[in-house]
Amino acid sequence: MHYRLEDLGKGVTVPCIDLDLTGCPDAPARRELAAGIYEVVDREGGLLIRRTGIGDTGQYGAFLASIDFHHHSYVGGTTPRSERGNGVYTATELPPAVTLHSHQEMSYLDSVPDYVSFYCERPPDHGQKTNLFVDMRAFDAHLPEAFKERYRGRRARLQRTLASNDPGPVVAGRKYWQESLGTTDRGEAEAIAHEHGWDLTWKADGSLVILQEPARFFRPHPVHGEMWCTQAMLINPVTRLLDAQRDGRHEDAARVEQQRAADPDSLDQMFLEDGSRLPDADVHLWFDLMTEHEARFALQRGDVLVLDNMLIGHGRSSFEGPRRMFAALGSRPAA
Repeated sequence: MHYRLEDLGKGVTVPCIDLDLTGCPDAPARRELAAGIYEVVDREGGLLIRRTGIGDTGQYGAFLASIDFHHHSYVGGTTPRSERGNGVYTATELPPAVTLHSHQEMSYLDSVPDYVSFYCERPPDHGQKTNLFVDMRAFDAHLPEAFKERYRGRRARLQRTLASNDPGPVVAGRKYWQESLGTTDRGEAEAIAHEHGWDLTWKADGSLVILQEPARFFRPHPVHGEMWCTQAMLINPVTRLLDAQRDGRHEDAARVEQQRAADPDSLDQMFLEDGSRLPDADVHLWFDLMTEHEARFALQRGDVLVLDNMLIGHGRSSFEGPRRMFAALGSRPAA
């Protein structure tokens, strides 16, 4: 596959091609295209496809199907998002004022998607650079060796408290246990939890505390070897506070500080497998290094981006005005 390199900023580059993805190309051509896409993504970390002609999520889903994109379940996922069919989701339904820090998708679970894809249906106004990217290879290379040794071979568990949307109206940007587990039935929820090795605690107000399975800090990549791949430092009160301060959400920052002082265990966070908290100093180190490597980029209308989930971290800045971005999660075919 012939491509040029697109500079996303901060030294983050991805291969880029112009390619019309609409119409009905013959199956051999699509198989060849699929092989080329995955080979480039596995090696280089991503592929940005421009001038695609794609105008809606139906066409985006059809393209993914044509390259045999093996959809990965979002059961247990943390960001509020809606499925649009064919494995396509809204990228996130967090309020526009809230930054979604750069991360590797679903890395609070022990099994993560291999790929994450994005489709830009409507970019934000005024060229706002709302897409955040981090080259995790560069990030990993700059992690102090002593920091790595503290976490190599260790695991952490995500604990979160999810409200119930029954009864009561759904609040935009809020994640409910029914959405996270993909069911409204408590019995089915408990069966799903048992299958995944999660512990559930039902509260009197109908909310649910989920303690998910132990997830690794470092994972093997099939091409690039062992890499840092976790959201342990992201899903943490310190990061929540720092992001609120970065966004200028001073009331949110004050609420986090108050709740952390009064009842720290009630805040969603990842605990080490022995139940201990991550040291604040380590979270600050991680946050500063991720921010240092974080590139801000503006995807254009119709752009399709396929990323290796371990090699390129992604996120979303705060923004103003309308914006429609969609996502799909994928797994490598079984060997």
